Amino acid sequence: MKKNKFTKDRLLTWIYFLILIFLVLFLFFNKYGLLKYFELKSEINAIERKIEKSKVEIKELDKNIESLKNNDSELEKVAREKFHMKKKNEKAFKFYDKKDTN
Repeated sequence: MKKNKFTKDRLLTWIYFLILIFLVLFLFFNKYGLLKYFELKSEINAIERKIEKSKVEIKELDKNIESLKNNDSELEKVAREKFHMKKKNEKAFKFYDKKDTN
């Protein structure tokens, strides 16, 4: 009788152990498990950093726009540097580095 009870207890222990292992594996490796959660959390954090970086960039661009609207010398500087514009009766010279010509 003792042997029978001992084997039943042992069998129940193994069943509980297998169920526990199954639950742990299910918790970690299913479609909505913890690994997926941490992966998505990491992705959310990366996107939030990107959003913050974009907000800072937008603020800088807004400052540049206001500067160009209110400051003629700044507007002239941008026109000359980016668009290679010049005033009437003005000659433009272009210089090349020796490294660039090779």
